[in-house]
Amino acid sequence: MKNGISKLLLIIAYLVRSSEVPAQQTVEGSFVHGGINRSYAVYVPASYIPGQPVPLLFNLHGYGKDKEYQESNRDFRPVADTARFLVVHPDGTKERLTKQRFWNFGSVMGSTVDDQGFLEALIDTLAKRFSIDQQRVYCTGMSNGTFMAYYLGCKSKRFAAVGGVAGGMSVSMYKDCEPVNPIPIIHIHGTKDPINKYKGSSSAIGIEAILQFWRDKNHCSTKPEVTAIEDATPLDKCTAERIVYSGGINGHRVELIKITGGGHTWPGSDKQGGLLGKVCQDFDARLEIWRFFREFKLTGN
Repeated sequence: MKNGISKLLLIIAYLVRSSEVPAQQTVEGSFVHGGINRSYAVYVPASYIPGQPVPLLFNLHGYGKDKEYQESNRDFRPVADTARFLVVHPDGTKERLTKQRFWNFGSVMGSTVDDQGFLEALIDTLAKRFSIDQQRVYCTGMSNGTFMAYYLGCKSKRFAAVGGVAGGMSVSMYKDCEPVNPIPIIHIHGTKDPINKYKGSSSAIGIEAILQFWRDKNHCSTKPEVTAIEDATPLDKCTAERIVYSGGINGHRVELIKITGGGHTWPGSDKQGGLLGKVCQDFDARLEIWRFFREFKLTGN
């Protein structure tokens, strides 16, 4: 009789836990970190099963945007539905003068906000509610969100791979970056980006220098494999090529998708670049980023 009651209690406990998070939905949340109330939204695909650990992907918005914009316009949810992983969209804080949301990769505009600490605490917060494979936590973003992803690659021990679109590394980040665990990198960038210039600026490092930096940190081959991506949509006035440094520690790679003629835009999703430049439609940045990330774990590939 006691064994039967125990089994019943276990079944009830499992059903309660399973019903806490209905499948295929976005769950809003917040908590206080560093004296600031921080908000986020996590997408749970229908394929998620409590008790079965899945990867976690951070998708960080750009300067002046927010989690809702990133979720809608750089939308990994359809990818998560088929590949079975969670997607979290956190909100950056608002800059004091402009009141625009941003990520503080160090001390941006004199900010003291601890965004690295917040994002690492968010992993722990989500792990209490969801079954997360903490060896497979990744971070991507757009523009300022990509800068933050690289900062995490430099400073954090919690991410298995990072990268993003139309961002990079600041000069100070580049000089101070000493990753404890060098990690794989994927970067997507247009040569005509008017915001974060491909060749760099007085405050940001050029994209090819960033790739060489991470190539060396990961002990990859110094000779890349370069392949053209099919120009499937000539009307977009862009072409793309894949530049891959392979053979690194634990099978790590460093990859750049260089978009000749591309602007400060997200390939495959943005419809019109306008003043931000041309949008490459020859590939989908979301699929390329996940294709890359899914191969790597913190303990190796």
